[in-house]
Amino acid sequence: MKTKEIVLSFALLVLGTYFLIKGVTAAATFLIPLVFAGVLALICIPLSRKLEHIGLSRGFASFLCVIGSIVAFLSIFVLVSAQISNVAERWPEAKETLKPKLENAQTFIREKTGISTQEQMQMLYGSSPDSTKTSSSPNLEEPSEMISPDAKKKVGLLVMDFFGFLGNATLSFIYLFFLLFYRRKVKLSILKFFKPTNQEMAKEVMAKAIQLSVNFLVGRLTLILFLAIIYSVGMSIAGLENAVLIAIIAAVLSLLPYLGNIIGYALAISLSVFGGADTWSLIVVTTTYGLAQFIESYILEPYVVGEKVDLNPLVTIVIVVLGSSIWGISGMILSIPLAGILKIIFDATEGLKPLGYALGEEDIEGQDEQGFLSKWGEKIWNKLKGKSD
Repeated sequence: MKTKEIVLSFALLVLGTYFLIKGVTAAATFLIPLVFAGVLALICIPLSRKLEHIGLSRGFASFLCVIGSIVAFLSIFVLVSAQISNVAERWPEAKETLKPKLENAQTFIREKTGISTQEQMQMLYGSSPDSTKTSSSPNLEEPSEMISPDAKKKVGLLVMDFFGFLGNATLSFIYLFFLLFYRRKVKLSILKFFKPTNQEMAKEVMAKAIQLSVNFLVGRLTLILFLAIIYSVGMSIAGLENAVLIAIIAAVLSLLPYLGNIIGYALAISLSVFGGADTWSLIVVTTTYGLAQFIESYILEPYVVGEKVDLNPLVTIVIVVLGSSIWGISGMILSIPLAGILKIIFDATEGLKPLGYALGEEDIEGQDEQGFLSKWGEKIWNKLKGKSD
């Protein structure tokens, strides 16, 4: 009998999970702006409370938080757009640098794999064999000839996605205002689901979860800011073109443990090589990443973000892939904060602690089991705290 109950429960769990994912995917247009607004609301709640304590009304405090969020969003958007525009302006110069390198790469591939230059062009640009016979190398001087009809369709889709992104961003800020303004109403509505005898416990769990969620999200944003500054300085010293853009991308990629750092480092090295960087520049970029990873892993992350909300790499990669398959890029961005918030709620709820444990990092029992880098990072952090005090 127990076996049948287990099989039935497992089947219902799988079926429920399937329809949940299908429903969340189908409701992406509605849910994505709302979830973004919810994450931003958790970050803005402490600021809104401080503004209210100095005498501002809740409506005006919520409005100022929304304005601050919009300014931060536009600042990042303008910064990235300016860097992309700079890349576009320097493209003619970059073509001359890339052309011999690309020809050498094609020759190497042809010699090692036997794939002809025409076949490489066809795979790369989607052109027909007849069109590639006219040239043994890509014509970088006439890029419009290499654009296939499929590429033009993709450009159109990108434009539509861009305007859809702006629409979702606007809707997110509208949601953000009302979530901040009616946060007491939202809290009381959630408490209504609990019995009166359990409401006090629910309040404590909710308050703890919200506070830890705020610490987690603000800590992650602080970590990204520190990494972006470190990367920008190092890559500027290395003489890397578009150092700020690459630094921002690398800092955001740090949300993916191990994999994100590898991708960011590969991106910086690749752009350095294609930009004609010398050996000294490559050494500086490598040293910058090594220093940044030490500061992130052993100084900032354990003490700025906190160990209680760390997710193990396996779970992180799985939820990022799942988020991407459900909501695309938005799912990738939201998956890490949402998983961190869920872990906090699981840890704060007695019946869900096993799930919180499954999401967390590997146990480290005692100071003696830490590596020497961890101990060194803790000493540096304690010295910095001592000076600031």
